[in-house]
Amino acid sequence: MQLIFEIIFVLVAFLSLIPVINMFRNRKDKKYTYLKVLIYTTFFWTLLVSFERVSTNTFILYYAGMIGFTLRLLFSILMLGTIYQYVDMNLPKFVKYSLLGVFLVDLGIALTNNYTGWFLKITRSELVTFNDLYSADYGILFIYHLLVSYIIAITSVILLFLFLKKRKGIRQYKAVTRMMALGVLLVLGFNLIQLFLVEININLTYISLVVVAYILYDVIYRQDMVFNLRASGRSEILANMRELYILTDMDHKIIEISPLLIEKYQLSLENVLGKSFKGLKDELSDRVTLYTEYNMEEESYEGKDHYHLREKAFKLKGMKDSGFMILLYDETQVYQLLRELNQLSNFDSMTGLNNRNYIEKKIEQIEHTHNLGIFSIDLNGLKVNNDYLGHERGDYLLKSVANILKSTFKVVKEKDIARIGGDEFMVILYDTTQAELVILQDKLLKACMNDDFEKVISISVGYAHDLEGNQTIYQLIKKADEMMYDMKKSTSKAYRDQLIEYIKKQDNFIR
Repeated sequence: MQLIFEIIFVLVAFLSLIPVINMFRNRKDKKYTYLKVLIYTTFFWTLLVSFERVSTNTFILYYAGMIGFTLRLLFSILMLGTIYQYVDMNLPKFVKYSLLGVFLVDLGIALTNNYTGWFLKITRSELVTFNDLYSADYGILFIYHLLVSYIIAITSVILLFLFLKKRKGIRQYKAVTRMMALGVLLVLGFNLIQLFLVEININLTYISLVVVAYILYDVIYRQDMVFNLRASGRSEILANMRELYILTDMDHKIIEISPLLIEKYQLSLENVLGKSFKGLKDELSDRVTLYTEYNMEEESYEGKDHYHLREKAFKLKGMKDSGFMILLYDETQVYQLLRELNQLSNFDSMTGLNNRNYIEKKIEQIEHTHNLGIFSIDLNGLKVNNDYLGHERGDYLLKSVANILKSTFKVVKEKDIARIGGDEFMVILYDTTQAELVILQDKLLKACMNDDFEKVISISVGYAHDLEGNQTIYQLIKKADEMMYDMKKSTSKAYRDQLIEYIKKQDNFIR
Protein backbone atom coordinates (compact mmCIF):
# COMPACT_ATOMS: atom_id res chain seq x y z
CA MET A 1 0.00 0.00 0.00
CA GLN A 2 2.82 2.39 0.91
CA LEU A 3 4.52 1.83 -2.45
CA ILE A 4 1.29 2.46 -4.36
CA PHE A 5 0.78 5.80 -2.62
CA GLU A 6 4.46 6.67 -3.16
CA ILE A 7 3.93 6.25 -6.91
CA ILE A 8 0.70 8.27 -6.77
CA PHE A 9 2.53 11.02 -4.90
CA VAL A 10 5.22 11.31 -7.58
CA LEU A 11 2.63 11.42 -10.35
CA VAL A 12 0.58 14.06 -8.53
CA ALA A 13 3.71 16.18 -7.92
CA PHE A 14 4.35 16.26 -11.67
CA LEU A 15 0.63 16.94 -12.27
CA SER A 16 0.84 20.08 -10.14
CA LEU A 17 3.64 21.42 -12.35
CA ILE A 18 1.68 21.30 -15.66
CA PRO A 19 -0.82 24.11 -14.97
CA VAL A 20 1.94 26.27 -13.45
CA ILE A 21 3.92 26.16 -16.70
CA ASN A 22 0.91 26.90 -18.90
CA MET A 23 -0.46 29.70 -16.75
CA PHE A 24 2.98 31.26 -16.30
CA ARG A 25 3.20 31.64 -20.06
CA ASN A 26 0.06 33.80 -19.87
CA ARG A 27 1.10 35.59 -16.69
CA LYS A 28 0.40 39.02 -18.24
CA ASP A 29 -3.30 38.21 -18.50
CA LYS A 30 -5.32 39.75 -15.68
CA LYS A 31 -7.95 37.06 -15.79
CA TYR A 32 -8.23 33.84 -13.77
CA THR A 33 -7.02 35.75 -10.67
CA TYR A 34 -8.05 33.24 -8.02
CA LEU A 35 -7.32 30.23 -10.21
CA LYS A 36 -3.75 31.41 -10.83
CA VAL A 37 -3.06 31.92 -7.11
CA LEU A 38 -4.64 28.53 -6.42
CA ILE A 39 -2.38 26.83 -8.96
CA TYR A 40 0.75 28.57 -7.65
CA THR A 41 -0.23 27.76 -4.06
CA THR A 42 -0.71 24.11 -4.97
CA PHE A 43 2.73 23.99 -6.56
CA PHE A 44 4.26 25.69 -3.52
CA TRP A 45 2.63 22.96 -1.42
CA THR A 46 4.27 20.39 -3.72
CA LEU A 47 7.66 21.96 -3.01
CA LEU A 48 7.03 21.92 0.73
CA VAL A 49 5.93 18.27 0.73
CA SER A 50 8.98 17.38 -1.40
CA PHE A 51 11.37 19.23 0.95
CA GLU A 52 9.67 17.50 3.84
CA ARG A 53 10.50 14.08 2.38
CA VAL A 54 14.11 14.73 1.31
CA SER A 55 15.43 17.17 3.90
CA THR A 56 17.25 16.12 7.06
CA ASN A 57 16.95 19.55 8.64
CA THR A 58 14.38 19.30 11.43
CA PHE A 59 13.51 23.01 11.12
CA ILE A 60 12.50 22.56 7.48
CA LEU A 61 10.76 19.28 8.25
CA TYR A 62 8.73 20.72 11.09
CA TYR A 63 7.59 23.99 9.58
CA ALA A 64 7.00 22.50 6.14
CA GLY A 65 4.56 20.14 7.84
CA MET A 66 2.93 22.92 9.88
CA ILE A 67 2.52 25.28 6.93
CA GLY A 68 0.80 22.40 5.12
CA PHE A 69 -2.12 22.81 7.52
CA THR A 70 -2.46 26.49 6.57
CA LEU A 71 -2.15 25.68 2.86
CA ARG A 72 -5.08 23.30 3.19
CA LEU A 73 -7.21 26.18 4.49
CA LEU A 74 -5.81 28.59 1.90
CA PHE A 75 -6.66 26.09 -0.83
CA SER A 76 -10.30 26.04 0.32
CA ILE A 77 -10.43 29.86 0.37
CA LEU A 78 -8.91 30.15 -3.10
CA MET A 79 -11.24 27.44 -4.37
CA LEU A 80 -14.19 29.50 -3.13
CA GLY A 81 -12.83 32.59 -4.91
CA THR A 82 -12.24 30.61 -8.11
CA ILE A 83 -15.81 29.29 -8.10
CA TYR A 84 -17.20 32.78 -7.43
CA GLN A 85 -15.25 34.12 -10.40
CA TYR A 86 -16.36 31.18 -12.52
CA VAL A 87 -20.07 31.81 -11.87
CA ASP A 88 -19.54 35.49 -12.65
CA MET A 89 -20.03 36.75 -9.11
CA ASN A 90 -17.89 38.99 -6.93
CA LEU A 91 -16.76 37.63 -3.60
CA PRO A 92 -18.19 40.10 -1.03
CA LYS A 93 -15.52 42.29 0.59
CA PHE A 94 -16.50 41.35 4.13
CA VAL A 95 -16.13 37.67 3.16
CA LYS A 96 -12.69 38.37 1.66
CA TYR A 97 -11.47 40.18 4.75
CA SER A 98 -13.01 37.62 7.09
CA LEU A 99 -11.33 34.75 5.27
CA LEU A 100 -8.04 36.66 5.17
CA GLY A 101 -8.32 37.09 8.94
CA VAL A 102 -9.01 33.38 9.42
CA PHE A 103 -6.02 32.54 7.21
CA LEU A 104 -3.65 34.81 9.17
CA VAL A 105 -4.85 33.37 12.48
CA ASP A 106 -4.44 29.87 11.07
CA LEU A 107 -0.92 30.69 9.88
CA GLY A 108 -0.08 32.06 13.33
CA ILE A 109 -1.32 28.89 15.00
CA ALA A 110 0.69 26.74 12.58
CA LEU A 111 3.92 28.69 13.17
CA THR A 112 3.49 28.55 16.96
CA ASN A 113 2.49 24.89 17.13
CA ASN A 114 5.94 24.16 18.59
CA TYR A 115 4.79 25.93 21.76
CA THR A 116 1.03 25.24 21.79
CA GLY A 117 0.58 21.83 20.17
CA TRP A 118 -2.83 22.94 18.89
CA PHE A 119 -2.49 21.22 15.49
CA LEU A 120 -0.13 18.34 16.34
CA LYS A 121 1.08 17.26 19.75
CA ILE A 122 4.73 17.28 18.78
CA THR A 123 7.52 19.83 19.22
CA ARG A 124 10.42 20.51 16.92
CA SER A 125 12.86 18.95 19.41
CA GLU A 126 10.82 15.73 19.39
CA LEU A 127 10.97 15.46 15.61
CA VAL A 128 13.54 13.01 14.18
CA THR A 129 12.19 12.20 10.69
CA PHE A 130 9.18 13.37 8.69
CA ASN A 131 7.45 10.10 9.64
CA ASP A 132 6.98 11.53 13.12
CA LEU A 133 4.61 14.19 11.67
CA TYR A 134 2.26 11.45 10.48
CA SER A 135 2.34 9.41 13.68
CA ALA A 136 1.90 12.35 16.11
CA ASP A 137 -1.37 12.80 18.03
CA TYR A 138 -3.81 15.45 16.84
CA GLY A 139 -4.06 18.71 18.77
CA ILE A 140 -7.26 20.28 20.09
CA LEU A 141 -7.70 22.47 16.97
CA PHE A 142 -6.93 19.82 14.36
CA ILE A 143 -10.51 18.68 13.83
CA TYR A 144 -11.84 22.28 13.98
CA HIS A 145 -9.26 23.34 11.42
CA LEU A 146 -10.29 20.43 9.19
CA LEU A 147 -13.97 21.29 9.56
CA VAL A 148 -13.46 24.99 8.69
CA SER A 149 -11.45 24.00 5.60
CA TYR A 150 -14.15 21.55 4.49
CA ILE A 151 -17.02 23.95 5.18
CA ILE A 152 -15.42 26.59 2.94
CA ALA A 153 -14.64 24.03 0.23
CA ILE A 154 -18.11 22.46 0.37
CA THR A 155 -19.73 25.92 0.24
CA SER A 156 -17.89 26.63 -3.00
CA VAL A 157 -18.88 23.23 -4.43
CA ILE A 158 -22.55 23.79 -3.51
CA LEU A 159 -22.42 27.22 -5.15
CA LEU A 160 -20.96 25.65 -8.27
CA PHE A 161 -23.57 22.90 -8.45
CA LEU A 162 -26.41 25.41 -8.04
CA PHE A 163 -24.97 27.37 -10.95
CA LEU A 164 -24.46 24.26 -13.09
CA LYS A 165 -27.97 22.97 -12.39
CA LYS A 166 -29.41 25.92 -14.33
CA ARG A 167 -27.10 25.19 -17.25
CA LYS A 168 -27.21 21.41 -17.30
CA GLY A 169 -27.99 21.29 -21.02
CA ILE A 170 -24.62 22.74 -22.05
CA ARG A 171 -21.90 20.23 -22.78
CA GLN A 172 -19.09 22.23 -21.14
CA TYR A 173 -21.07 22.51 -17.92
CA LYS A 174 -21.82 18.79 -17.95
CA ALA A 175 -18.06 18.18 -18.00
CA VAL A 176 -17.56 20.61 -15.11
CA THR A 177 -20.25 18.85 -13.08
CA ARG A 178 -18.74 15.41 -13.65
CA MET A 179 -15.19 16.52 -12.90
CA MET A 180 -16.09 18.47 -9.76
CA ALA A 181 -18.17 15.57 -8.44
CA LEU A 182 -15.13 13.35 -9.00
CA GLY A 183 -12.92 15.89 -7.21
CA VAL A 184 -15.21 16.00 -4.16
CA LEU A 185 -15.27 12.20 -3.96
CA LEU A 186 -11.46 12.10 -4.18
CA VAL A 187 -11.01 14.60 -1.36
CA LEU A 188 -13.47 12.84 0.94
CA GLY A 189 -12.21 9.41 -0.01
CA PHE A 190 -8.52 10.12 0.56
CA ASN A 191 -9.18 11.88 3.86
CA LEU A 192 -11.32 9.05 5.16
CA ILE A 193 -8.64 6.57 4.12
CA GLN A 194 -5.96 8.46 6.03
CA LEU A 195 -8.11 9.16 9.09
CA PHE A 196 -9.62 5.73 9.63
CA LEU A 197 -8.13 3.00 7.43
CA VAL A 198 -4.38 3.24 6.95
CA GLU A 199 -1.39 4.90 8.52
CA ILE A 200 1.02 6.11 5.86
CA ASN A 201 3.62 8.89 5.72
CA ILE A 202 2.03 10.62 2.74
CA ASN A 203 -0.41 13.53 3.00
CA LEU A 204 -3.44 12.20 1.13
CA THR A 205 -5.24 15.51 1.58
CA TYR A 206 -2.45 17.12 -0.45
CA ILE A 207 -2.85 14.50 -3.19
CA SER A 208 -6.61 14.92 -3.44
CA LEU A 209 -6.45 18.74 -3.44
CA VAL A 210 -3.82 18.78 -6.17
CA VAL A 211 -6.17 16.66 -8.29
CA VAL A 212 -9.03 19.09 -7.56
CA ALA A 213 -6.80 22.04 -8.52
CA TYR A 214 -5.93 20.35 -11.79
CA ILE A 215 -9.61 19.64 -12.45
CA LEU A 216 -10.45 23.31 -11.92
CA TYR A 217 -7.60 24.30 -14.21
CA ASP A 218 -8.72 21.84 -16.89
CA VAL A 219 -12.43 22.66 -16.97
CA ILE A 220 -12.09 26.42 -16.46
CA TYR A 221 -8.83 27.44 -18.09
CA ARG A 222 -8.56 24.89 -20.89
CA GLN A 223 -12.08 23.82 -21.78
CA ASP A 224 -14.76 26.21 -20.65
CA MET A 225 -15.67 28.36 -23.60
CA VAL A 226 -18.09 30.59 -21.69
CA PHE A 227 -15.65 31.41 -18.91
CA ASN A 228 -12.83 32.03 -21.38
CA LEU A 229 -15.03 34.42 -23.31
CA ARG A 230 -16.05 36.26 -20.19
CA ALA A 231 -12.67 36.30 -18.48
CA SER A 232 -10.85 37.43 -21.62
CA GLY A 233 -13.15 40.43 -22.04
CA ARG A 234 -14.58 39.11 -25.31
CA SER A 235 -18.08 38.91 -23.83
CA GLU A 236 -17.94 42.65 -23.06
CA ILE A 237 -17.16 43.29 -26.72
CA LEU A 238 -20.04 41.02 -27.76
CA ALA A 239 -22.44 42.67 -25.33
CA ASN A 240 -21.81 46.05 -26.95
CA MET A 241 -22.30 44.81 -30.50
CA ARG A 242 -25.12 46.33 -32.49
CA GLU A 243 -25.94 42.97 -34.05
CA LEU A 244 -27.73 40.37 -31.96
CA TYR A 245 -25.69 37.24 -31.37
CA ILE A 246 -25.99 33.71 -30.04
CA LEU A 247 -23.07 31.46 -29.11
CA THR A 248 -23.56 27.70 -29.10
CA ASP A 249 -21.41 24.66 -28.48
CA MET A 250 -20.80 22.09 -31.21
CA ASP A 251 -24.19 20.50 -30.41
CA HIS A 252 -25.88 23.86 -31.05
CA LYS A 253 -26.77 24.21 -27.36
CA ILE A 254 -26.85 27.90 -26.39
CA ILE A 255 -24.01 28.97 -24.09
CA GLU A 256 -24.23 32.76 -24.45
CA ILE A 257 -26.84 35.10 -25.88
CA SER A 258 -27.08 38.80 -26.60
CA PRO A 259 -28.64 40.75 -23.69
CA LEU A 260 -30.48 42.83 -26.32
CA LEU A 261 -32.12 39.68 -27.66
CA ILE A 262 -33.18 38.64 -24.15
CA GLU A 263 -34.61 42.09 -23.46
CA LYS A 264 -36.31 42.61 -26.82
CA TYR A 265 -38.27 39.36 -26.75
CA GLN A 266 -38.61 39.14 -22.94
CA LEU A 267 -36.86 35.81 -22.69
CA SER A 268 -35.68 34.15 -19.49
CA LEU A 269 -31.90 33.75 -19.53
CA GLU A 270 -32.09 30.69 -17.28
CA ASN A 271 -34.51 28.98 -19.68
CA VAL A 272 -32.50 29.89 -22.78
CA LEU A 273 -29.03 28.76 -21.67
CA GLY A 274 -28.53 25.10 -22.50
CA LYS A 275 -31.50 25.10 -24.85
CA SER A 276 -31.02 24.02 -28.46
CA PHE A 277 -30.87 26.80 -31.03
CA LYS A 278 -33.69 25.09 -32.92
CA GLY A 279 -35.81 25.18 -29.76
CA LEU A 280 -35.25 28.93 -29.46
CA LYS A 281 -36.20 29.41 -33.13
CA ASP A 282 -39.43 27.49 -32.56
CA GLU A 283 -40.21 29.58 -29.48
CA LEU A 284 -39.78 32.83 -31.43
CA SER A 285 -41.36 31.61 -34.67
CA ASP A 286 -44.55 33.65 -34.21
CA ARG A 287 -42.53 36.87 -33.78
CA VAL A 288 -39.32 36.29 -35.70
CA THR A 289 -38.26 34.95 -39.06
CA LEU A 290 -34.64 33.78 -39.36
CA TYR A 291 -33.27 33.09 -42.81
CA THR A 292 -30.03 32.68 -44.70
CA GLU A 293 -31.64 33.62 -48.01
CA TYR A 294 -34.56 35.91 -48.74
CA ASN A 295 -37.89 34.17 -49.30
CA MET A 296 -40.19 36.58 -51.05
CA GLU A 297 -42.94 33.96 -51.23
CA GLU A 298 -43.39 33.79 -47.47
CA GLU A 299 -47.05 34.44 -46.71
CA SER A 300 -47.09 35.10 -42.94
CA TYR A 301 -44.43 37.78 -42.80
CA GLU A 302 -46.44 40.73 -41.50
CA GLY A 303 -45.91 41.66 -37.87
CA LYS A 304 -42.65 39.71 -37.67
CA ASP A 305 -39.07 40.83 -37.26
CA HIS A 306 -36.76 39.52 -39.95
CA TYR A 307 -33.13 38.62 -39.24
CA HIS A 308 -30.54 37.57 -41.74
CA LEU A 309 -28.70 34.69 -40.05
CA ARG A 310 -24.99 34.06 -40.45
CA GLU A 311 -23.30 31.19 -38.68
CA LYS A 312 -19.58 30.58 -38.29
CA ALA A 313 -17.63 27.98 -36.33
CA PHE A 314 -15.03 29.30 -33.90
CA LYS A 315 -12.38 27.93 -31.55
CA LEU A 316 -10.69 29.78 -28.70
CA LYS A 317 -6.93 29.53 -28.55
CA GLY A 318 -5.66 26.76 -26.30
CA MET A 319 -9.07 25.17 -25.83
CA LYS A 320 -10.12 21.63 -26.68
CA ASP A 321 -13.69 22.53 -27.54
CA SER A 322 -15.25 24.89 -30.03
CA GLY A 323 -18.64 26.18 -31.03
CA PHE A 324 -20.66 28.39 -33.34
CA MET A 325 -21.24 32.12 -33.42
CA ILE A 326 -24.62 33.04 -34.88
CA LEU A 327 -25.07 36.69 -35.84
CA LEU A 328 -28.56 38.06 -36.46
CA TYR A 329 -28.71 41.12 -38.70
CA ASP A 330 -31.97 43.02 -38.32
CA GLU A 331 -33.26 43.48 -41.85
CA THR A 332 -36.95 43.94 -41.09
CA GLN A 333 -37.16 47.25 -42.96
CA VAL A 334 -35.03 45.94 -45.82
CA TYR A 335 -37.22 42.84 -46.03
CA GLN A 336 -40.39 44.92 -46.16
CA LEU A 337 -38.88 47.06 -48.91
CA LEU A 338 -37.90 43.95 -50.85
CA ARG A 339 -41.40 42.59 -50.41
CA GLU A 340 -42.81 45.81 -51.84
CA LEU A 341 -40.40 45.64 -54.76
CA ASN A 342 -41.31 42.00 -55.21
CA GLN A 343 -44.97 42.97 -55.25
CA LEU A 344 -44.31 45.54 -57.97
CA SER A 345 -42.32 43.11 -60.12
CA ASN A 346 -44.40 39.96 -59.58
CA PHE A 347 -47.94 41.11 -58.76
CA ASP A 348 -50.66 42.86 -60.67
CA SER A 349 -51.71 45.98 -58.76
CA MET A 350 -55.23 45.97 -60.21
CA THR A 351 -56.26 42.43 -59.23
CA GLY A 352 -53.71 41.41 -56.58
CA LEU A 353 -52.88 38.31 -58.62
CA ASN A 354 -49.45 37.34 -59.87
CA ASN A 355 -48.45 39.01 -63.14
CA ARG A 356 -46.97 37.82 -66.41
CA ASN A 357 -43.37 38.29 -65.17
CA TYR A 358 -44.04 35.98 -62.23
CA ILE A 359 -45.80 33.25 -64.20
CA GLU A 360 -43.12 33.19 -66.91
CA LYS A 361 -40.47 32.56 -64.21
CA LYS A 362 -42.60 29.75 -62.82
CA ILE A 363 -43.06 28.20 -66.25
CA GLU A 364 -39.28 28.19 -66.78
CA GLN A 365 -38.84 26.27 -63.50
CA ILE A 366 -41.28 23.47 -64.41
CA GLU A 367 -39.24 20.35 -65.14
CA HIS A 368 -42.03 17.82 -65.75
CA THR A 369 -45.73 18.02 -66.60
CA HIS A 370 -46.93 14.81 -64.96
CA ASN A 371 -50.48 15.48 -63.65
CA LEU A 372 -50.08 19.15 -64.55
CA GLY A 373 -53.17 21.17 -65.46
CA ILE A 374 -53.48 24.52 -67.25
CA PHE A 375 -56.43 26.89 -67.37
CA SER A 376 -56.57 29.68 -69.93
CA ILE A 377 -59.25 32.30 -69.13
CA ASP A 378 -60.25 35.35 -71.12
CA LEU A 379 -62.67 38.10 -70.02
CA ASN A 380 -65.24 38.71 -72.72
CA GLY A 381 -66.31 42.20 -73.66
CA LEU A 382 -63.70 44.19 -71.75
CA LYS A 383 -63.27 46.68 -74.58
CA VAL A 384 -67.00 47.26 -75.14
CA ASN A 385 -67.50 47.77 -71.39
CA ASN A 386 -64.69 50.31 -71.34
CA ASP A 387 -66.00 52.05 -74.47
CA TYR A 388 -69.66 52.24 -73.48
CA LEU A 389 -69.58 52.26 -69.71
CA GLY A 390 -66.14 53.63 -68.87
CA HIS A 391 -62.94 52.20 -67.45
CA GLU A 392 -64.41 52.00 -63.97
CA ARG A 393 -66.68 49.26 -65.29
CA GLY A 394 -63.72 47.49 -66.86
CA ASP A 395 -61.81 47.64 -63.55
CA TYR A 396 -64.79 46.19 -61.75
CA LEU A 397 -64.93 43.24 -64.17
CA LEU A 398 -61.19 42.51 -63.87
CA LYS A 399 -61.34 42.55 -60.06
CA SER A 400 -64.46 40.36 -60.14
CA VAL A 401 -62.70 37.76 -62.30
CA ALA A 402 -59.72 37.77 -59.91
CA ASN A 403 -61.99 37.21 -56.89
CA ILE A 404 -63.85 34.41 -58.64
CA LEU A 405 -60.57 32.69 -59.56
CA LYS A 406 -59.30 32.93 -55.99
CA SER A 407 -62.56 31.56 -54.61
CA THR A 408 -62.90 28.73 -57.14
CA PHE A 409 -59.31 27.48 -56.85
CA LYS A 410 -58.84 27.94 -53.09
CA VAL A 411 -59.47 24.18 -52.62
CA VAL A 412 -56.36 23.43 -54.69
CA LYS A 413 -53.16 23.41 -52.62
CA GLU A 414 -50.48 23.67 -55.30
CA LYS A 415 -51.37 26.33 -57.84
CA ASP A 416 -50.43 29.66 -59.38
CA ILE A 417 -53.01 32.21 -60.58
CA ALA A 418 -51.91 35.13 -62.74
CA ARG A 419 -53.19 37.94 -64.92
CA ILE A 420 -50.99 37.63 -68.00
CA GLY A 421 -52.49 40.39 -70.16
CA GLY A 422 -55.20 43.03 -70.32
CA ASP A 423 -58.11 40.55 -70.19
CA GLU A 424 -56.20 37.27 -70.04
CA PHE A 425 -55.66 35.02 -67.03
CA MET A 426 -53.82 31.76 -66.46
CA VAL A 427 -54.00 29.14 -63.71
CA ILE A 428 -51.41 26.38 -63.29
CA LEU A 429 -52.37 23.35 -61.17
CA TYR A 430 -49.36 21.22 -60.19
CA ASP A 431 -51.06 18.00 -59.08
CA THR A 432 -54.51 17.40 -60.55
CA THR A 433 -56.60 15.16 -62.78
CA GLN A 434 -58.66 15.60 -65.91
CA ALA A 435 -61.86 15.06 -63.92
CA GLU A 436 -60.94 17.78 -61.42
CA LEU A 437 -60.33 20.22 -64.27
CA VAL A 438 -63.82 19.56 -65.64
CA ILE A 439 -65.37 20.17 -62.21
CA LEU A 440 -63.35 23.36 -61.68
CA GLN A 441 -64.32 24.70 -65.13
CA ASP A 442 -67.99 24.12 -64.34
CA LYS A 443 -67.67 25.86 -60.92
CA LEU A 444 -65.87 28.76 -62.55
CA LEU A 445 -68.55 29.32 -65.17
CA LYS A 446 -71.37 29.03 -62.64
CA ALA A 447 -69.70 31.57 -60.35
CA CYS A 448 -69.76 34.09 -63.21
CA MET A 449 -73.52 33.78 -63.81
CA ASN A 450 -76.04 36.12 -62.17
CA ASP A 451 -79.68 37.04 -62.65
CA ASP A 452 -78.68 40.71 -62.50
CA PHE A 453 -77.06 41.40 -65.86
CA GLU A 454 -74.87 44.13 -64.39
CA LYS A 455 -73.20 41.48 -62.23
CA VAL A 456 -72.75 38.92 -64.97
CA ILE A 457 -69.09 38.14 -65.74
CA SER A 458 -68.63 36.68 -69.20
CA ILE A 459 -65.51 34.56 -69.59
CA SER A 460 -64.15 32.00 -71.99
CA VAL A 461 -62.32 29.06 -70.41
CA GLY A 462 -60.01 26.43 -71.81
CA TYR A 463 -57.95 23.78 -70.07
CA ALA A 464 -55.37 21.11 -70.80
CA HIS A 465 -54.00 18.19 -68.77
CA ASP A 466 -51.04 15.85 -69.07
CA LEU A 467 -51.45 12.53 -67.28
CA GLU A 468 -48.19 10.88 -68.35
CA GLY A 469 -45.93 13.95 -68.49
CA ASN A 470 -45.18 13.48 -72.18
CA GLN A 471 -45.92 17.07 -73.21
CA THR A 472 -44.11 20.30 -72.58
CA ILE A 473 -45.64 23.11 -70.59
CA TYR A 474 -45.84 25.22 -73.73
CA GLN A 475 -47.80 22.51 -75.56
CA LEU A 476 -50.30 22.40 -72.72
CA ILE A 477 -50.66 26.19 -72.76
CA LYS A 478 -51.30 26.08 -76.49
CA LYS A 479 -54.02 23.43 -76.06
CA ALA A 480 -55.72 25.38 -73.28
CA ASP A 481 -55.63 28.54 -75.43
CA GLU A 482 -57.15 26.72 -78.40
CA MET A 483 -60.01 25.42 -76.25
CA MET A 484 -60.53 28.86 -74.77
CA TYR A 485 -60.65 30.53 -78.21
CA ASP A 486 -63.16 27.94 -79.44
CA MET A 487 -65.47 28.92 -76.57
CA LYS A 488 -64.81 32.61 -77.16
CA LYS A 489 -66.09 32.42 -80.75
CA SER A 490 -69.60 31.87 -79.44
CA THR A 491 -69.59 33.55 -76.01
CA SER A 492 -67.81 36.81 -76.79
CA LYS A 493 -70.12 38.02 -79.58
CA ALA A 494 -73.25 36.89 -77.73
CA TYR A 495 -72.21 38.78 -74.58
CA ARG A 496 -71.32 41.90 -76.62
CA ASP A 497 -74.74 41.93 -78.30
CA GLN A 498 -76.55 41.41 -74.98
CA LEU A 499 -74.55 44.22 -73.36
CA ILE A 500 -75.32 46.74 -76.12
CA GLU A 501 -78.99 45.83 -76.05
CA TYR A 502 -79.06 46.20 -72.25
CA ILE A 503 -77.43 49.64 -72.47
CA LYS A 504 -79.96 50.80 -75.03
CA LYS A 505 -82.81 49.70 -72.81
CA GLN A 506 -81.33 51.48 -69.76
CA ASP A 507 -80.64 54.55 -71.89
CA ASN A 508 -77.79 55.57 -69.59
CA PHE A 509 -74.31 54.59 -68.67
CA ILE A 510 -73.74 52.31 -65.72
CA ARG A 511 -71.09 53.94 -63.51
